[in-house]
Amino acid sequence: MHGTEHRRRRHKREVALEGALDGNAALVAVPVEATAEDDSSPTPASERPEANDTCIMQVPAQAEGTTRELLALAWPIAAAMLGETALGLVDTKLVGGLGSAALGGVGMGITLMYLGYALLFGVMRGVKVRSAHAVGSGRRRDGVVYAKAGVLLGASGGVLIFAVTRDASPLLYALGADAEIVPYARDFLAAVTFGAPAAGALSALIQHRQGVGDSRTPMVVGLAGNAFNAALAWALIYGRLGLPKLGVRGGGYATALTLVLDLAVLLWLLTKEERRAGALPDESPPLSLRRATREVVELGLPTGAQFAAETLAFTAFTALLGGAGKAQIAAHQIGLAVIRTSFLPGAAIAEAASVMVGRSLGARRLDAADRAAKSAVLVAVAFMASCGVVFAVFGGALARVFTSDADVVAI
Repeated sequence: MHGTEHRRRRHKREVALEGALDGNAALVAVPVEATAEDDSSPTPASERPEANDTCIMQVPAQAEGTTRELLALAWPIAAAMLGETALGLVDTKLVGGLGSAALGGVGMGITLMYLGYALLFGVMRGVKVRSAHAVGSGRRRDGVVYAKAGVLLGASGGVLIFAVTRDASPLLYALGADAEIVPYARDFLAAVTFGAPAAGALSALIQHRQGVGDSRTPMVVGLAGNAFNAALAWALIYGRLGLPKLGVRGGGYATALTLVLDLAVLLWLLTKEERRAGALPDESPPLSLRRATREVVELGLPTGAQFAAETLAFTAFTALLGGAGKAQIAAHQIGLAVIRTSFLPGAAIAEAASVMVGRSLGARRLDAADRAAKSAVLVAVAFMASCGVVFAVFGGALARVFTSDADVVAI
């Protein structure tokens, strides 16, 4: 009787977990309470991904969900996210030589760009969790299908963003932006969003790579892309290396081209992964692209809505300062750039936790999912508290990294 009751309770927990994945439940940093009766034995080796599948992180069963594994997965994610943010930081830094109006205009353009990307990038988190769960349950081919669904969703959303940013002047004036910075913000936004379709598709592929446990490849691609972007943006902004002098538009075009090149690299890697996955034994029924798209949206849309709400709050505050003067808006944009950068390690911890929890649930490892969630909370709180101390003590020094304008630094 006791054994029958134990199996019945375990079956109910597993059904509940599957229901969470098929609905809109979030999997990030939600502790799963495992009782002493839980069957926490690892998935048999015959059901785990093959050791020679290089696109999947291999983790010993006893190490699953630990802080060490969390940090090993999180630091490349943080570096990759830093690379994404650095595209805007580099543009902000380079246009500083054009004056505070250009600096403020590019900063406002970047704020509006991220507002457009927020919902899209949030939805792409569904690709990460779905891919991680597929890997944990041994459905490697499904992970590739989720990546393809994300690419189609991301590129489609990017086309829409491109279409609505051809001339953002009416929006900028509606937000109360200083008339002196509007031309710079308009020109930069129109140029940088040439890369919006690539940005959306690239986000999907980055989430997929991280979801299958390969967080280092997006990091390497992103850092290489940033080096290329810095050189090209400098040349196009100031007319160096025989290239035309385009001012703020040059920074936008350089970023757009960088995104296209990064996307090409990850698409090539996805085709290689698809061939490997097709050669591995997999008895599960094939996943249709339509169903994969629906599942990604169902899981990612709540996160996208959260991202959009947070970004909208930053944008609203920017709008309140828009008429305060070019020095004030420039100082505000520098502050936002620094804050966004500080968020990256904490966000990377959450992203790594979503991978570990999703993979553990796919493998029915409730104990590992619980450990991952608790480790993520402890590490993230400790790091973000440290950042607050740094901002309070070294705020002026951080501002001087971006500009030598005494008025901007003082603000």
